[in-house]
Amino acid sequence: MVAFDVLVTGNVSVDVIFPEIENVPQPGEELYCDDFAFTCGASYNAAVALARLGMKVAIAAPIGNDFLSHFILNKLESEGVNTEYMHRLDQPLRTLSVALNYGGDRSFISYEDSIHNFSFESYVRSVIERVDAKVIHTEARPEAVSIIEVAKRKAIKVSLDVGWNESWLQDSQLKDIIRMGDFFTPNMKEAKVITKEDNTERAVEELQRLNPENNIIVKVGSKGALIREEDKVILIPAEGKTPVDTTGAGDVFIAGVIAAILKGFSFPEAIRIGNFCGACSVEGLGGAEHSPTWDRVTRELLENNK
Repeated sequence: MVAFDVLVTGNVSVDVIFPEIENVPQPGEELYCDDFAFTCGASYNAAVALARLGMKVAIAAPIGNDFLSHFILNKLESEGVNTEYMHRLDQPLRTLSVALNYGGDRSFISYEDSIHNFSFESYVRSVIERVDAKVIHTEARPEAVSIIEVAKRKAIKVSLDVGWNESWLQDSQLKDIIRMGDFFTPNMKEAKVITKEDNTERAVEELQRLNPENNIIVKVGSKGALIREEDKVILIPAEGKTPVDTTGAGDVFIAGVIAAILKGFSFPEAIRIGNFCGACSVEGLGGAEHSPTWDRVTRELLENNK
């Protein structure tokens, strides 16, 4: 059985990312930018960020037979991510997002081909059965239940992320899934919707109550991340950097946390390393394109804080 540090699951997209624009073009107008990135996103970000940090990483995701799918495969393999367990489909699977950075945030226009007669849940379960991983990083969504159950049976730690979907964030089933995980990394807006708490500290504490053994990490953007440590909520501050593009920064952050924990760092120290990785990722266009290597983490963060 092949051994990996981390198995990352979820779809991979091709991302076209434009830098900060002064205004959104109106109907009939055209706007030229001074740069753009043509890269990959979604689960690609965490997988590549982990690989750059020295982790042995495999990805479980469907992939098609079209030009964009070939581009994704080449990018993953060039970064040292194992693609052997990707599910090859005999059909196009064009997944594309165009991101506009505007007003300090991003807007997206996306497209994804449909997949017929394919169960993502069954596929990922079969991959977990065939590999030996220390951690699985997946999205907290309804089909994750049986995936987590298989992982737990094999003593694999489960890292859960969640995307913005207001109705799902308010669903009681999501809380059941959070209880099953070992790490959960929502942002503050998501945490408040899940817990129905407007108060920041109470939102973190309420998430922690769902599973006292779970490591709850609430991302607060450029400020850093909130955790509950020694019976109180504390902020692990991030290094301030002027962002060029924040796409994928949260994925790179959690990659840094997972890598640091697997390397033996304490939980608060792992958050600090995750903050550094996330801050590095916003220095240019494309989340994982600017994620750091472990050498950079050592040189610029760890050695400077001895």
